[in-house]
Amino acid sequence: MAAEKESAVDEASIQRVLEDSAQIADKVVEPKSPEAVAARERAEATQRSGKVTLHLPDGATADVSKAQVYRVDDGGTLVRVPITDMTAGSVVGYVFDANRQLTQTIELHLIEHTATTGQIRIWLDGRQVLDRKITENDTKAAANAMATVAMKQKPGSTEAQPLGFSFGKFNSCLSSAGVSSWVVASIGIACGAICAGTAGAGCIPCLTAAGGVSAGTIWFCIGKATR
Repeated sequence: MAAEKESAVDEASIQRVLEDSAQIADKVVEPKSPEAVAARERAEATQRSGKVTLHLPDGATADVSKAQVYRVDDGGTLVRVPITDMTAGSVVGYVFDANRQLTQTIELHLIEHTATTGQIRIWLDGRQVLDRKITENDTKAAANAMATVAMKQKPGSTEAQPLGFSFGKFNSCLSSAGVSSWVVASIGIACGAICAGTAGAGCIPCLTAAGGVSAGTIWFCIGKATR
């Protein structure tokens, strides 16, 4: 793959993660509904057909039985399939239009190196578009960006500085919730790199990635880290 521009974690990308994480939570289709069952069947048929090429490491599988189904714009559906034996948040996303035709495939790999570092790889329609190491500096930058975004959204706040923010407390809080802080940073980088120029929330690859984190959990941990 051609070398991509080294993307940074900034306020805009973190704002997008928070918005898309909240947005996709509102789009969940009840798992046992006929709509969700049919969508999972389409995803499984797609995988079996060989129409898409996945890049799963040895031992890993895309487990459609545990897939979550979401409604997206224009009557379409996103089937978010977790990848087993990889860091939580690794998924394959299948996007179907209102006519039940496959329109996009997103494959997201998260590879943990340490509690605060890792690697993110993304393929869109079989083409690799991102392969990026997440350093501790990236993780800290993401945490500070989250604190800044949070302070901007406080009523009456005119300051945008994450004063008193404790990265250690933030990381510990996320870990207690089963989320690695580097994963949040990686999603911010993915959203910023792949969805650059797409106005507002709702870029499908970002929605797919952001589905692996809870906006509520992030906000809770920001609060814990700024007390």
